[in-house]
Amino acid sequence: MSKSNTILYLDGVSVSFDGFRAINNLSLVLDKGEMRAIIGPNGAGKTTMMDIVTGKTWPDEGEVFFDGQVDLTKHDEAEIAMMGIGRKFQKPTVFESHTIEENLMLALKGPRSIFPA
Repeated sequence: MSKSNTILYLDGVSVSFDGFRAINNLSLVLDKGEMRAIIGPNGAGKTTMMDIVTGKTWPDEGEVFFDGQVDLTKHDEAEIAMMGIGRKFQKPTVFESHTIEENLMLALKGPRSIFPA
């Protein structure tokens, strides 16, 4: 795998907690402009992967790069957040004073991208 044109690059990432292997040899490449969904059952390692990307957890082994050149394993959570990498926990909310249709219309407005237009 080449990391030169990637926005996120994970290769051979593994992490264990008290002997439990939460992630075993994970590799994932996201090219610039690409969007992916990470899905899986409880305990599959999705949250642990995000913890590694955001600096909350360090991998036991493997590479984690942002923008092709920034080694995220060399930075803490605050530094990674300053680079623009963060997370949003799912907590759907609505405007109670609006109708269902108005709430849906608000969700549909504007461009749908993680990158500025």
